[in-house]
Amino acid sequence: MERQGKIRVVLADDHTMFRQGLKEMLLTGGDIEVVGEAEDGRAALEEIRRHKPDVAILDVEMPEMDAREVMVRLPEASPHTRAVIVTVFAEARLARELVRLGARAYVTKNATLQELLAAVRSAARAAGGDNVLLAVPRGLIEGSGGPEGCELSERELEILLLVARGLSNRQVASELHLAEATVKRHLANVYAKLNVGSRGEAVRKALSKGWFTSRDVTRP
Repeated sequence: MERQGKIRVVLADDHTMFRQGLKEMLLTGGDIEVVGEAEDGRAALEEIRRHKPDVAILDVEMPEMDAREVMVRLPEASPHTRAVIVTVFAEARLARELVRLGARAYVTKNATLQELLAAVRSAARAAGGDNVLLAVPRGLIEGSGGPEGCELSERELEILLLVARGLSNRQVASELHLAEATVKRHLANVYAKLNVGSRGEAVRKALSKGWFTSRDVTRP
């Protein structure tokens, strides 16, 4: 069934020149209109609540409230609005995390105009759990393991990242809704795979291999 009328978009990015350029790119499509703009996440949520757009285009890192926080609040603010992430970060773990939170598209900022327009149009048509991945290898989302070359499973890497953020085994278990014994078992597997004997050594090795970054560790 064809859409009636233009695709209504709220655009959020804290870099004014990029946001204005992105707006001009979107308008070239002819079937898209930008009904609201914001330079931080909190303002983006207010614009989404006010305009109830078809699509919200969000940068990952924004002042006040990042894309994750906006997406957690999105169902209450505007249940039918679909999120499209436009970011400089072509990271497997980040892409999977945002799609799990409900993003319908994940597009890096080196995407072509055609890819951007296709992402917005596909997101506007998406239903249920459908998503579209453009300008990022689909393996970023569908891969069952961690980043390329990572010996750890996605769950093991997730636990190690929380450990790097200073969480105890009990806190990790609570965060991931696991038994504490399960967390301990996963960490034992991590130590064996990395040939290390402590949490600190495991974290340092993961950082040195680039499986996650210091920015990931300090991110709330």
